[in-house]
Amino acid sequence: MTARKDGKTWTADFYENGRSGRRIRKKGFATKSAAIRYEQDFFAVLGETGRPLDDRLSDLVKVWYDLHGCTLKDGKQRLARCQALAERLGDPQAFEFDSLAWARYRQRRLTEVKPETVNHEQRYLSAIFSELIRLGSWHKANPLANVRQIKTDQVELTFLTLDQVAQLLEECKASTNNHTYPVALLCLATGARWEEAESIARGAVHGGKVHYHRTKNRQSRSVPIPAELEQLMFKVGMPGTGRLFMSCRAAFRCAYERCGFQTPGQLTHILRHTFASHYMMGGGDILTLQRILGHSSITMTMRYAHLSPEHLESAMRLSPLAQSGVLIGKVASV
Repeated sequence: MTARKDGKTWTADFYENGRSGRRIRKKGFATKSAAIRYEQDFFAVLGETGRPLDDRLSDLVKVWYDLHGCTLKDGKQRLARCQALAERLGDPQAFEFDSLAWARYRQRRLTEVKPETVNHEQRYLSAIFSELIRLGSWHKANPLANVRQIKTDQVELTFLTLDQVAQLLEECKASTNNHTYPVALLCLATGARWEEAESIARGAVHGGKVHYHRTKNRQSRSVPIPAELEQLMFKVGMPGTGRLFMSCRAAFRCAYERCGFQTPGQLTHILRHTFASHYMMGGGDILTLQRILGHSSITMTMRYAHLSPEHLESAMRLSPLAQSGVLIGKVASV
């Protein structure tokens, strides 16, 4: 242990892992025993958590990004969100952060945002601890592992009617950006995410199909398209072997706003919901829809199952009312 006098105060001066390790110098202790106690606490926390005593929650976020987050599709976005989350939590020392600290934060946060947002934040932060544990960079338990998420009502999916689709396409066709219309058509024809359709390369459209690569879940998929759409894409698209379309999200936003649809929180993604909803209402198969949309789990696709004409149809045949033979008309006239 090394504690040396530095003027009127004491400084803790030691190495994290022998002479080859990081040198730690902490100044400003009133007494020698306080400086020595800091060194003892430093190594105690290092042994317990695998992280230095002075590491804060934001430091764990940075370590997570360097070791794992940088490999994710949305790694930079996730990093920014988690850094902001650590700041809202007061950026506590990592070894002191626990489930109670989260519960108190959650109580305050719910006065500002919806429960779904708080649940997202909890999943992000919990995933950071879990990943650092797997990588051996955090030795304590995940402080959020036993924290239950807030129960929320299932959100009703919003989609456009066929008349609204026709109206929207007319507005897209009238856009000053002539790529807005074919990109919107491609989303409605294949259920693609806007980014997937907008960034499609010329070489990914052939054989009557559009082939999506570098998708959100890294799974490639191929979806048939009408010949007329393929011809339009090549006619309007940019020349060369690169991407067919320039960025046109802003132009789509203007077209959508001109329609005056009341769909809060929805913009380009409503095209994907509209495809899936009408596919199921038309009698489509849920497993095929999963492959078309590229969902890695059927759970996500099951959100559209209730739109199928056959969904829970047996309720009409097997209800006590149906089995008793009582007619609705007779019941209503009583």
